[in-house]
Amino acid sequence: MKNVFKWVFILVFSVVLLPLLVVFFIYKKAVGKREYDPSVLENLKDEAAQNYLKNTAPLSDVDSRYKYIRLKEKATPSAKNIEIGATEDKKIDGPGGKIPLRIYTPKEEGPYDIILYFHGGGFVTGGLQSHDGIARKLVQTTGARVVAVDYRLAPENPFPAAIEDAYAALLWAQSHKTSLRNKGTSLIVAGDSTGGNIAAVIAQMAKAKNGPEISKQILLYPTTDIFSRDASVLYPSMDQFAEGYVLTKESLDKYFKLYLKNASDRKYDPLVAPIRSKDLSGLPKAFIITAEFDPLRDQGEAYAKKLKDASVPVFAKRLDDTLHGFLKTESKATDETYELISEFLEEE
Repeated sequence: MKNVFKWVFILVFSVVLLPLLVVFFIYKKAVGKREYDPSVLENLKDEAAQNYLKNTAPLSDVDSRYKYIRLKEKATPSAKNIEIGATEDKKIDGPGGKIPLRIYTPKEEGPYDIILYFHGGGFVTGGLQSHDGIARKLVQTTGARVVAVDYRLAPENPFPAAIEDAYAALLWAQSHKTSLRNKGTSLIVAGDSTGGNIAAVIAQMAKAKNGPEISKQILLYPTTDIFSRDASVLYPSMDQFAEGYVLTKESLDKYFKLYLKNASDRKYDPLVAPIRSKDLSGLPKAFIITAEFDPLRDQGEAYAKKLKDASVPVFAKRLDDTLHGFLKTESKATDETYELISEFLEEE
């Protein structure tokens, strides 16, 4: 009888308690001490922005942090308080296996604009759950149907895995426009932060491959160039907001290295840094929002200018008193962004 209890204990420990202990130690190491400069709060007049900084201030251990964030995001509940018509989870075939999608449908009857949405997270974190609220808000405010793409993440799946999955999802949406009830002949790509990078890259790929047809691209505080430290030469905001504003220069550098694992020679490739493309003419009409206190601000604005110089129609706006990632807050800047996106989609 004692042997039975012994084996039951071993089984419970190995299957239940051991994984919980691993999660606990990762959590303890990752959370550590949150580091933010209290003087930074004086620059943020918006209370939602101040609270966001306090709650998401950067952590010293980037390696442990991304592991913890992945675990946390998988357990994040859906933002069901943002009411829409329906959601559907499905998986499609991709170059590296199945690609999870979540399709968000408005309450209203179609047909709809179809937005293919790519989440942010430095190419190493994020997923359907972490950006569920953003996708729902997009549906609620624009009346579009949103297809969120859960692309493969680094470092397990470094570049070009995310791009390959994103383009496969675009091809799937193109071939399923009828069942998606697309009201036009073209699609819309969108994303925040590194998701904005993916959306911009996919728009360039579609142009180079003569399809699928993309009518608009929505880039929200996007990454358009390399993360490495020498980027601050071109983009002063990389140094100006290197520390203390949620997203740090150190974490950007780390995420970039994880993303380009075994492919550091590709850091100037337009598939990594869309702003490095030699020809941006003929790309879809662009909507680009940047945040005042964001190390990525200047490269997002530089991409907007380069698109304009290539005669691409661009709506670009810098939102004051905001931080990188503000779409996850309940700030005035967040509400304004969704309103502007809605207006952008209504334009011919």
